[in-house]
Amino acid sequence: MKIAVGGIEHESSNFTPVETPLSMFQRELHYFEGSQLSARAGDTNTIVDGFLTGLREHNQQIAPLLWAKAPSGGQPTLETHEYLKNRLLDRLRDQLPVDGVLLSLHGAYSVQGVDDGDGDITKAVRELIGPELPLITVHDLHSNIGPDMVDNATALIVEDTYPHTDMAERGYEAADMIVRTVAGKLRPTLGWCSIPIFWNAARMVTAESPMADAMEQVFAMEREPDVLSASLSVGYQWADVPVAGASTLVVTHDDPVGAQRKANDLGRWVWNHRNDWLCQSLSASEGLTEGQRLGKYPIILADQADNPGGGAPSDSTEILRLFLDHDLQDAAVLYIVDRESVQRAQQTGVGNVGDFQVGGKSHELVGPPVALTAEVLALTDGHFVYDGPMFKNLETSLGDSALIRQGGVHVVLISVPNQPIDLAFARTLGLDCTKMQYLGLKSTVHFRSGFGPIAGSIFNVDTTSLMTQNFSKLPFQRLGRKIFPIDADVEFQLEED
Repeated sequence: MKIAVGGIEHESSNFTPVETPLSMFQRELHYFEGSQLSARAGDTNTIVDGFLTGLREHNQQIAPLLWAKAPSGGQPTLETHEYLKNRLLDRLRDQLPVDGVLLSLHGAYSVQGVDDGDGDITKAVRELIGPELPLITVHDLHSNIGPDMVDNATALIVEDTYPHTDMAERGYEAADMIVRTVAGKLRPTLGWCSIPIFWNAARMVTAESPMADAMEQVFAMEREPDVLSASLSVGYQWADVPVAGASTLVVTHDDPVGAQRKANDLGRWVWNHRNDWLCQSLSASEGLTEGQRLGKYPIILADQADNPGGGAPSDSTEILRLFLDHDLQDAAVLYIVDRESVQRAQQTGVGNVGDFQVGGKSHELVGPPVALTAEVLALTDGHFVYDGPMFKNLETSLGDSALIRQGGVHVVLISVPNQPIDLAFARTLGLDCTKMQYLGLKSTVHFRSGFGPIAGSIFNVDTTSLMTQNFSKLPFQRLGRKIFPIDADVEFQLEED
């Protein structure tokens, strides 16, 4: 059999000031077409590599399409979306006939003018291949599942972990499912339950309660007869689109009524525990004070409101100011996106001291810039290979980057938005994070995959930035329904079983 493989991945926010250009999808190491895609070794923790490994183990022919992935950020233009979608469709058209299609779609991709970019892609692929061929899509845990995705896919599978350490595993699962479907051994039927909940990120860590309890409900359902897959999507809350919110998905073998009933059962359980998914916001100062009181080092302040992995600009200066004001030693802030300061570091040169205006340039909320008289410790072109469990073996680049230091505070400056997921990039700059006593990380949860093992204490903090976890402060206008906890009088209505 011949199975087409591809994907377009982006997590898109209406609340960040800079749109995501086509060039961010077409970066080296993140854009693959045709033979470039099929030549991948399949040994990296990505959904697409899971597809490739699974199909190869089943000795099936791979029809490579397009795989383009941009870092989270502002909504792309409609022109960018149409270009990428049409490249994928053209590749698919050239490969026809195929026996099925596997797509890696983030699940929270929206576009200027298209609320559900993932659904738009799924619908377009379905129209091209016809109603009968299996089309299986795999999504990030932070998906906003909409009707166009559900109505046009044979099955949807969502990652089970946060940090996302199971991407390749979920891709492999989808490859196995599509091979057995084409062979006539399975007939996947899909149930979907949309839940009007916005979930606090600190309550999404799948290794800890209460999220671990929710995932046990998912795994218990997967152990039931004829259940092929069960998924819980916690949603992506910084998109002002009608499909925003949590969802449950269940795939059964030839039992559409049972699939919907089971999705509703999971959805009802999530709704009944809705208060468990909330947590009180903590300021950076409060986190630092509590960490010092506990005395468990290194103290990690996770700057969740300025997390570029959620689409924030990643140049808020609040934690940097806090570290400087307290004259902390063995402290580091990772990473501030500031191309101007990187260029200033390049002009200054390694081993020299220069004056910098760091961060605070993208939006009035994240500043003002911090004046530093800092030594340039290292410069790099940003290329490195992840070695932590989340993106192990993935090669990428953060663009021209620099490590500078004033007093005991180190600052890693980068040019391409990215959150610190493991310690590999810091090491390329000569920064040993295991020797730091204080770490300010612009990440919400993914940093735990690499930094968790070295942490003494961890505090998710809400700095003054664009991606606050206090959802009532966000200027939503287009949700189209009431959402808990923004609205207290939300009615949860289930689809018919």
